[in-house]
Amino acid sequence: MLNFLTSDAFLRLRTLFEAAGYNEPTLRKQLGAAELPSRELRNRARLLDRTSTPSELNALLRWFWLGMPQERGYAEEVLSTEFLSLLIESGLLEGDRKDLRAPVLLLPFEGFLVAADHPDALERKVADLVLWPNPTSKFLRRFSIQRQSRATLDLGTGSGILSLHASRFSDRVVATDLTPRAVSFAQFNLMLNGVDNVEVLRGDCFAPVSGRRFDLILSNPPFFITPQASYVFCDNTMELDGLCRRLVREAPAHLEEDGYLQMLCEWAQVSGQSWEERIAEWLQGTGCDAWVMKGLTQNPEEYAQHRIRETSVDTSQDAPLYAEYMNYYRERKVEAIHDGLIVMRRRDGGNFIRIEEVPTTPSSGDLGKMILATFAAHDLLREHGSDDEMLAMRPSLTSHVQLEQYCKPADGSWHSEALKLRLTSGFPFQIDVQPMVANFLASCDGSRTLGSVVQDMAAQSGAPLEKVQAESMKMVRTLIERGFMTANPPSQAQ
Repeated sequence: MLNFLTSDAFLRLRTLFEAAGYNEPTLRKQLGAAELPSRELRNRARLLDRTSTPSELNALLRWFWLGMPQERGYAEEVLSTEFLSLLIESGLLEGDRKDLRAPVLLLPFEGFLVAADHPDALERKVADLVLWPNPTSKFLRRFSIQRQSRATLDLGTGSGILSLHASRFSDRVVATDLTPRAVSFAQFNLMLNGVDNVEVLRGDCFAPVSGRRFDLILSNPPFFITPQASYVFCDNTMELDGLCRRLVREAPAHLEEDGYLQMLCEWAQVSGQSWEERIAEWLQGTGCDAWVMKGLTQNPEEYAQHRIRETSVDTSQDAPLYAEYMNYYRERKVEAIHDGLIVMRRRDGGNFIRIEEVPTTPSSGDLGKMILATFAAHDLLREHGSDDEMLAMRPSLTSHVQLEQYCKPADGSWHSEALKLRLTSGFPFQIDVQPMVANFLASCDGSRTLGSVVQDMAAQSGAPLEKVQAESMKMVRTLIERGFMTANPPSQAQ
């Protein structure tokens, strides 16, 4: 059972962990890779070998990374009396006169220390286990909009890692979760890290924040589409993707004007309905602009195998579990399951809904800024998108655009096969262009109006001005929307 210490005691505990080198850079060096012990990776022997030399850091790693009990006498040799006392007093260590064990995992995450359940909680089938910082939470953190927020909601906080992250750019944060264990872990992690602008509440969905509004809502809900509700962190009792639909429909009532919801989710594709139609229905009439970025698609067979491997360690149950999953999908005519990110922005007036499959997740760039820039581009085109206003704009290519030429060898020389305009930051969208179009775009450097550049292109090509103008404006609108180009409104472009 984790215990709450005084602020000064937690500060001292953090200081001692840092002095021992219990941080992300040192752990990667010490372990060779910052990976947890895993049956699938079969890496426990390697991790044990990497931590075999007696030292303060290795003792901490064996407790809080590997979940391995250690003799109290050894602990007293390598740790200071103060450090050991604080670990026991906080509940991070427990045991008897002979051995000490760590009941929790403790992971460094972006300068924070995050306590969560050990992976063996899955083996022990702890239904309300609190998950460690995992790829989906880290994914949402990377996409989070980090502009200053007066109030941020972390819906389904788990261990609290998104709240810790949001505390850095929010005046106040509210973290909610359904289970008492998650609430306790989140509160402990906030206190352990000295974060005092986060309020933790227990309850289902938006019930704990009834009547309250936020500038930003982050949610990594239990979105698995399965016939079971074995684990609260990933499963829910609603039919198929009903929980995610409910959150999308209820979120606008809790957003301030110009407030954003960012939510990871999965949704089913059922017979007779496209995946775009299903998720578009969630978004209709919400009073929000929306951008849906679809990522991975799996057929039911792949999905069932994937989820069983993730949540069940008893291989003897694979066959009956798989049959249960497949019966569930067949009865509901599920043809595929998609995952992705939904971003919604509350805004009065006519709203846009953009639903698309996106390329590979970006490995670099400020993805929160990319989200804001995309919505700003839609605003620009909505507010200043008439033909006259477009022609008066002074568009320019963004700094993260490059032109790539693809060639093939033939007859002893290279022959150009294609020209592609590609984004080098954010999603790597690419568009095929012709050489004349590439030159046209290079002429859009922000110093000339679009109308002027179009007139030059029409003269050079010998094509009718009206045709060149219509095609150019259509292309520039697409490039602005996609993030290839930017432009100030005509009133600011003089």
